[in-house]
Amino acid sequence: MEKMVLYFILTAYYFATIDGSSLVIALVAFILFFIVDIIEHRFSVPAAGIVYLLFIFISLDWIFYMPLLTLVIAYRYGVYSLLTLAAYIIFPELVMLMISTFVIYMGYLRMRLLTYEQENRKIRDQLTSDNLLLRRQHNELLKNHEKDVHMAELNERNRIARDMHDALGHSLSTSILLIESLQYIKDEEKIKQSLGLLQERLKDGMDDIRTSIHQLYETSIDLEARIAEYISGMGRYQTRFRFDVTSALDHELKMDILGIVKESLNNIRKHSDAEMIRIAIREQTDFITISVKDDGSKRPIAKKGMGLLAMQEVVGKYNGLFNTFHDDGFTVHITLYKEGEDR
Repeated sequence: MEKMVLYFILTAYYFATIDGSSLVIALVAFILFFIVDIIEHRFSVPAAGIVYLLFIFISLDWIFYMPLLTLVIAYRYGVYSLLTLAAYIIFPELVMLMISTFVIYMGYLRMRLLTYEQENRKIRDQLTSDNLLLRRQHNELLKNHEKDVHMAELNERNRIARDMHDALGHSLSTSILLIESLQYIKDEEKIKQSLGLLQERLKDGMDDIRTSIHQLYETSIDLEARIAEYISGMGRYQTRFRFDVTSALDHELKMDILGIVKESLNNIRKHSDAEMIRIAIREQTDFITISVKDDGSKRPIAKKGMGLLAMQEVVGKYNGLFNTFHDDGFTVHITLYKEGEDR
């Protein structure tokens, strides 16, 4: 398109300037400079240049199409198009010189544009590759999180099963001994006392079962104690932990809070030079706020790591708020709505 526009401009100027202008020259110039796009041979441009130089020595009218030669060479060979300006020393034509200079500049801009396009394609391909990698890693994190949740559930069930076995086993074993002793007791009063004791033992066992079942469905995970265990595993760090949650949270919410705290502590251990860690879990009427702050001096990188992305995914389940900022240390501040309400 650029070559076509330039051709019509040069042709119009040629016919307007030269009284005896030749239509043959205009048609041959069109064929000569546009055939190189059809042939697309590596020697097509040099061949067109040689033929053009022969024509210009035959007729000076060909000087009017010198900018076309400049354009063809500029698009194919770049800076070598400057050599075409030497022709204006032999055949001085100021307007053609100005047009050729502009064409060279236009070719330079086109080359830069092509370079930028290639760089953009490389960046786009790299971003696509990184995005696919992040998705794979994100899926792996979700799978690992589900495994952690499942293992935590199994551990809690095993603990409650042990509690039920210990409490119920003691009550039942005592009751069996009392029943066995009844067959040897002849005194009616002692039998009544033994039956009363047996009743108390069985009642205590039933209460233990009810307590264990209640813990299984409502308090199977001690959130505060579990977070305290995570903190105790941080070793050299000084920690301050505030826990202001009084209501019974559902199991999934507890596991997600534990996952956020655990991932935050892992990030501090891996990436921070902090000495002090402050953790606060606070309950409001409709939401839970989680704040994990360290006093490290290292500023976080602009690109979020997989840990922060996993936390952000958890926050999305509750239509919550996810914020990180660096102010005398790095802080993760999260709001989780209890019912997933959009506030």
